[in-house]
Amino acid sequence: KSFENNFSKRIGVKNSITTSSCTAALHLALHANKININNEVIVPAMSHVATAHCVEYQGAKPVFVDIDKKTGNIDLDQLEIALSNNNIKAINLVHFLGIPCDVNKIKKICEGKDIIIIEDCALALDASLDNIKVGTLGDVGCFSFYPTKHITTGEGGMLTTNNQIIA
Repeated sequence: KSFENNFSKRIGVKNSITTSSCTAALHLALHANKININNEVIVPAMSHVATAHCVEYQGAKPVFVDIDKKTGNIDLDQLEIALSNNNIKAINLVHFLGIPCDVNKIKKICEGKDIIIIEDCALALDASLDNIKVGTLGDVGCFSFYPTKHITTGEGGMLTTNNQIIA
């Protein structure tokens, strides 16, 4: 509980929930948002397989969207095209190599649609966009504490959210 509270303070979020891995946090984020077999979830075409596997764990279909070759993050033009599909219910964003996705632009693209924004922050602890830390920009943030990450607990993950119902 102390680790969760300190993590919440560090990134500026109301709720942090420890998990066994970032994959588990991503899966939990989809489950908590009731993503199911009738839904599709956008994922970047270049990422760790867990980004798509957690979608499959829910029975939903991953929809791969190409990346911006400069940042490695999801290509916003391609994202906009993919969002014309009405079965899309969530986006699993990856802040690739600590470079934050432009979540503000993504929110504008999603305006008027009921889209859950999940941030995969496995490679981006303490990264920020406009002085706001990743993991607080979308509906849910997911972090990794695997041995190759910024901090490690030997294994483990964290789900972050300001939404008390999700928490």
